[in-house]
Amino acid sequence: ISNFKTPKRIPKNPQFFTACNETPRSSSSFRYRSRPSPVPSSSRSKAKAKLKAFQLERSQSACKEQLKKDRSLKSLAKSLTAWLNFLFQNPELCGCDLSINGCNESNVVRVDSAWRSPKRMRELWWRGEESENVVADVSSLKYSSLRSSLKEVCSFDELKQRMQVYLSLVSCKEVFNVMTQVAKNIDGGRLKMKANCPIVTDVGVKEKATKILMSYNPIWLRIGLYIIFGGDSLISPERDFSSVKDISFLKMIIEKQFFSHTGLAKSYAYNKKVEGLYRPGYYENLGNIILKRTLLLVLILDRAKSQTSLPLNYGIDGVDGGSPLLFTVSSDFLSSDVMHGEGDLLAHLVIVGYKVSHQQSALMEFDFQVSDLFLDLQDGVRLCRVIQLLRHDSSILMKIVVPSDTHKKNLANCGVALQYLREAGVMLCDEDGLKITRDDVADRDTELTLSLLWNIFVRLQLPLLIDRTTIASEISKIRGFNMDKLNVINSTNLGMLLNWIQAICENYGLKVDSFSSLVNRKAIWCLLDYYFRRELSCSNKDSHETRDEKSIISTTDYTDAVHNFVLSQKLTAILGKFPEVLQISDLLEHNGAVSGKSVVVLLTFFLSQLIVKKNVDQLNFHKLLGCNCQTLERRRHSLTRRQSASSEAIVLKDRDLDITE
Repeated sequence: ISNFKTPKRIPKNPQFFTACNETPRSSSSFRYRSRPSPVPSSSRSKAKAKLKAFQLERSQSACKEQLKKDRSLKSLAKSLTAWLNFLFQNPELCGCDLSINGCNESNVVRVDSAWRSPKRMRELWWRGEESENVVADVSSLKYSSLRSSLKEVCSFDELKQRMQVYLSLVSCKEVFNVMTQVAKNIDGGRLKMKANCPIVTDVGVKEKATKILMSYNPIWLRIGLYIIFGGDSLISPERDFSSVKDISFLKMIIEKQFFSHTGLAKSYAYNKKVEGLYRPGYYENLGNIILKRTLLLVLILDRAKSQTSLPLNYGIDGVDGGSPLLFTVSSDFLSSDVMHGEGDLLAHLVIVGYKVSHQQSALMEFDFQVSDLFLDLQDGVRLCRVIQLLRHDSSILMKIVVPSDTHKKNLANCGVALQYLREAGVMLCDEDGLKITRDDVADRDTELTLSLLWNIFVRLQLPLLIDRTTIASEISKIRGFNMDKLNVINSTNLGMLLNWIQAICENYGLKVDSFSSLVNRKAIWCLLDYYFRRELSCSNKDSHETRDEKSIISTTDYTDAVHNFVLSQKLTAILGKFPEVLQISDLLEHNGAVSGKSVVVLLTFFLSQLIVKKNVDQLNFHKLLGCNCQTLERRRHSLTRRQSASSEAIVLKDRDLDITE
């Protein structure tokens, strides 16, 4: 018995794959030959050409549909960007409620634009609960040491009087108590600048100190300098506090007044005719004065801002209420380099009771302006701001992370926004039913992000702009029905908007099935023609010519979509502040609107201004269209004069008849 198997026989003509270019053919290929096709070659070539043309046609059709879709998405993105910017800049015009706890006045924070003028604010400023004991403590002689210490800095009585304009008496008492301890340390030599006072003698240090002081908001810096030095010109309400001229004026005050002392320079001068030569002790005393001024300025502005700031649970301070931001940029205030024997100046100040409490968060400095829609929304901060304004719910501000500089923070903020939207009943899916997640917004998905913003507009913004009862009565007036016969009041907000357009277009024999039909120029023409008619009474016409009511748009403009859309944009702009929903450049490029949703946004604000706010009488369509016709007011005056003249003539005629009889 062998362990080896019987080998298989090798065929006589074995076929092996070799390195030759041709593949070896099997023996069966010689037995069966391909049969000739029954279809002629010319017919096959024609069929192939038709198939190729069909495939090319499908490809071109798909490209056209994709191009049309991309144009529509791009137009909708621009329209929603205009809406968001308008919402951030003018939330009250979008129907948002900016009051605190349902009322404009609150004991928690004072929101008053008249705070810049102290004469008007002495009786208006919120001072909290002030007892007679606090008033007695401030006016007592317990601050006599502070009075003598601040003698070369400012007048204590005038300082107290000016402080009570912007601070409560409790805050004034707190400032005086802290400055009493600080002044003792400065006068005792435990807290002082270097002997040569580098903040005055060193040009670089002086520029740095000036830059640090200029990091304050110019409005607040003016108030602080006014409290210390006085001068009503510093707080004049007619001045533009952000102009370049005003900034230069503040820098001159800091250099010439804040970092110098005229009386001290005269008393320590060797020769009054020679400037810059002083006896020993001058720079040391000047450093103490500058140090007292600086610490007093910082403490006063900190307490004034703290008592007028808006808490985060009520909104964003400086944006939704409160007072302007204290700082323009974040910066260290006072460096220990100019101090004598100080390692950590802040630690020494805390020991003597000198603390500042106001913190300017990154959310207060956040710029909500939208330039690139998908890039700006990916951090979720602006999305949360939209929800806070439309829902009047500031609790969402307590949960967002600012600055959102990582993808993980972006996901967290987007998750918070979607959670609030889900609670508000906003659909978190697109038209095809695809679910929208926080990753879609954070990853800048175009279609899903636009679908989310559109759902927010429909669910949260539309109810704030549309009054259902007013729109229902307007529709009944257009159609001539009684309001009880209408079922539109029970429909959705979009349904009421569509019914309004349909009711107007029915008068012109135009049928509007859906919002996609609004891209057609005819619906916009019917809307403008229905509401904006004028009488022909041009100055170059014959006065005996019969007057007729005619549309402000000629019949030749019926097919001009660009003209109709641009005119509607101008009319809404005249009605009031209005977002530029349709870009004129896009209208000219595509010969009209390309997105039905963009037209819906335009018509929503148009309806709000036209029907809800009743601003039709404010328009001057003749001036808008460049017509030489008489204005409506002039026609009314002429009609009134004619009626009065005819009535006087009738009275005189009756009087003559009486005399004759």
